Amino acid sequence: MPQSWINALDRYNYPVKLANYQYANNFRKFFKRQIQGDRNSTIAFEDYFRENIQNIEVWCEVVFWKLYSQGNRGNINTKRCWDFWRRKNITAKELYNAANNFIANNDKDSFNKYRKLWPFYKSRVIAVIATPMSFLVPDRFPMVDTRVAKWIDSQLNIHNNDHNGPQLIRSRYGQTTSTVLTMVDFDFYLHWVYWARHTAKKLSQQTEMKWRARDVEMAVFTAWGDKGCSHPRLSLHSI
Repeated sequence: MPQSWINALDRYNYPVKLANYQYANNFRKFFKRQIQGDRNSTIAFEDYFRENIQNIEVWCEVVFWKLYSQGNRGNINTKRCWDFWRRKNITAKELYNAANNFIANNDKDSFNKYRKLWPFYKSRVIAVIATPMSFLVPDRFPMVDTRVAKWIDSQLNIHNNDHNGPQLIRSRYGQTTSTVLTMVDFDFYLHWVYWARHTAKKLSQQTEMKWRARDVEMAVFTAWGDKGCSHPRLSLHSI
């Protein structure tokens, strides 16, 4: 029911203080923003990223933002990206062009070319490097992570009821020793992208707001966060 999705999106909350990055003082103009964490402040951060896309520093900010809830992993991997890009002379323009190539083609080959510009290439992880796509084109690209994977695993049968639309598939998360999503989950990621776009279109038709694929993901993020609470306030139902 659409109201469940509206309620979830309204309660989305992911506050981030970029100045908490361990090496923030090394950046004169960056790592200053504080994102309150609701939908509007998160959209403002997305807008800021696109407006400053030519600066490699904002790519680092998005990495830190993405990993903010994971403790020191944010510090470690943000510095890892910064050091790798400087050492390899990889520019923001190269990242942007490679990301746009994947956005245009939605295939594994273009995603792999984009992945080669990141220090995580050999580990084959996908969640962090897929995040800038959701900032560049939030209408069409949701983020992805293990939280989404867990939600899909628990809701697959309920939400694959639209046989004329894209279908969700299970990730390999939980079936292997990996604690993150990797390239073995690439097809899972694409199915999620297409399903989120389709669901955003349906929600836009049934509610008074224009939904983006990113909004669908925000609602899912919130819904899974309620799972396990003594009195969960939300259960997402099919629409």
